[in-house]
Amino acid sequence: MFAGELRHETERKVRIGVLLAHPRRYEEPIDPIWDAELNWFYWRYIVKADGTVIDIVNHEWSMIPNCAGVYFLTLTAEDTNQLGQLTLYIHDAVSLGRPILMHFDVVDKNVYDAKYGFERLKVETEPQGE
Repeated sequence: MFAGELRHETERKVRIGVLLAHPRRYEEPIDPIWDAELNWFYWRYIVKADGTVIDIVNHEWSMIPNCAGVYFLTLTAEDTNQLGQLTLYIHDAVSLGRPILMHFDVVDKNVYDAKYGFERLKVETEPQGE
């Protein structure tokens, strides 16, 4: 799932979820996971554009109030220090019903600021090279 763009070399909180519990029997409804800790999950990584894999177990992680199974994860400036695709993968066959797989694009600061910031992109208004 494409989750959006991240500003190059910038810390950012991203929303993760919905984390759903693995059903015990096929008849049972699948419930969201409350108060989960990252160390509960066997696989919890980000993969940078060059293939570098980073374990995110020590990253800041918190449940979003009144949003069952949805969490904030803080990606650090070191996590976003490489332009290109960044993939987040969280899974554990015992506790999670479905893996979490999210793709982000890490874009240049100027591109991000021009697109999402209050500053306008500066362009030439006079004809060039006639």
